[in-house]
Amino acid sequence: MIGKAFLKELIDYPHRLSDLGFEEVSKILKSAKKDFENEYLLLEFNLRNPEKEIYVIGDIHGNLETLLELYDIIKAQNPEFVIFLGDIVDRGSKQLECLLFILTLKVLNPQRYYLLRGNHETLEINQNYGFYQEFLNRFKDPRKFIEISAVYNSLPICAVINSKILCLHGGIPQDIHILQKIKDIRTTDLSDIFESIAQSFFQIMWNDPKMKVKGFTDSFRGPGIKFFGEDVFDSFLKENNLELLIRAHECFPEGFRWFFQKRLLSIFSSTNYRGSFSPNPASYAVIRKNVIIPKIVNMKE
Repeated sequence: MIGKAFLKELIDYPHRLSDLGFEEVSKILKSAKKDFENEYLLLEFNLRNPEKEIYVIGDIHGNLETLLELYDIIKAQNPEFVIFLGDIVDRGSKQLECLLFILTLKVLNPQRYYLLRGNHETLEINQNYGFYQEFLNRFKDPRKFIEISAVYNSLPICAVINSKILCLHGGIPQDIHILQKIKDIRTTDLSDIFESIAQSFFQIMWNDPKMKVKGFTDSFRGPGIKFFGEDVFDSFLKENNLELLIRAHECFPEGFRWFFQKRLLSIFSSTNYRGSFSPNPASYAVIRKNVIIPKIVNMKE
């Protein structure tokens, strides 16, 4: 067990996350994993009070400065739920700190904060894009990374808001029935069905929408990854009685981008992801009365 007072102190003084030894890190990882193991692969949220809001946050990628700015907004506006769409680590300068900050929020308030799995919540991608090496530089023992992977493997994959709005990291998969297949399956039972849904699971984390495309076409991102057009997007929504989708996974110079008659919103929550030579603002989404409102994060000078 890890004390709530200690965790609250980390949230109030996040620079202390950089000073944690592995013993404290391990306690946070194990506590968060326990909370995720109580959840389902498909999370379902129903807001009875129409005035309540849900905040949806996209890729963070080790950008602690933007994450803390988002947390200030959350504190000020007090949404009912906060859903992170994954890709918390890799590339940025404070990767472990960002992951620990979000996991600490989860442990302190597991019924308010939620984290979905993105394509960077995997060992293989972390080995290629920086987080694994950062972790090894800090803790020296590759066996300790098993605890990170255990958290990844306990994460939900998507969420549905008020039976109308789907949230996920990448995009819709080719299997139009995937949501029915994973409904009411606990994250701890993923291994029981993984073989039958592996491709869909992968595509939910990796696929991208693309204008003027018909059906599913091959993506430059790699084998098995697809672009999807408005026609199959329409079919997927209709089959699952959905109206809208919020996803992350892509960085746009304008901060967010609408697709398909403003029924799909793509957000990205790391400011200047590619550096100052290609600046972008961070964005997030507010869900209120089944309407999606994109917002830009105004960073303090």
